[in-house]
Amino acid sequence: MKKTILLLSLFAGLVHFGQAQPDSLHNLQNYTPAVALQKGQFAYRFWNLLYTQKALYANDGVRFESSERITYFTSQHHFSYGIGKHLQLDTEIWLKSVRADLPQNSPLQVYQFAGSDSIRTALAYAGAGVRWSPQPEKKRWSLVSKILIPLTPNLESIDIVQPFLAEDHLWWANEVYFDQVVADKLYTFLQAGVWWSLPKTSSEQNSILRVPFRGILSYFASPVISANLQTGFTFHQQWQQPQRSGYWGDLGIGLRWQIVPGALELQADYQKYVLGKNQGAGETFNFGVRWIRF
Repeated sequence: MKKTILLLSLFAGLVHFGQAQPDSLHNLQNYTPAVALQKGQFAYRFWNLLYTQKALYANDGVRFESSERITYFTSQHHFSYGIGKHLQLDTEIWLKSVRADLPQNSPLQVYQFAGSDSIRTALAYAGAGVRWSPQPEKKRWSLVSKILIPLTPNLESIDIVQPFLAEDHLWWANEVYFDQVVADKLYTFLQAGVWWSLPKTSSEQNSILRVPFRGILSYFASPVISANLQTGFTFHQQWQQPQRSGYWGDLGIGLRWQIVPGALELQADYQKYVLGKNQGAGETFNFGVRWIRF
């Protein structure tokens, strides 16, 4: 009983603290994806992505039903630290799981993480990079450069019966982030990048070039809750394997809730892939937590 009272008192204190300082300089509204951390600040983001498909886009862009459901789960852990006034160091690690199943079965079965002929789970990538705001007076845009290194051998499941998990490639990603307040409670966010891969000798795929774009329109319904509409498009080029090149585009919605303003934030997104070429015609359910220590 005493422990319950203590936990309730702690929760009430956190809520009171958050409500008392919703408009402080340290509020998470001031730390959008385009803003670099200040020196000495630390952030952790735990992001879960569940992608599932039971249809495909053919080479001519026509959508057709598949004979199986393929579901991918990715758990990303991002750590960031401000090492300069407008420069931050980023590290991350990715855990991935895949399940090949019947179309009528639930995609949530991927969370079983059991090893079998139709399931595979492994640490896929670890990465490091930097985020830089080149113009201090315009802090709401930044440049990101990072490298992702494959951790587990044979991510492509070559010569084994388990499904493809990820590319056996080293990735180099360069991205630009920008956001702009357009009204009192409305702002836009844009992201564009170039991802290039270098395959390991064990890979059956050649180098890949990916050029992703994403735009988000966010509305702050209150100081601690925002909803967004978003759209994305990615061009995918596979050298010397044109039959695997293509593109995909999605439409989605999202929600951000600062359960402890200025400290802790919950995030959720949904995307539906509405067009593509040589790609899956699926949907993605994303959920994550972001914590910043000022």
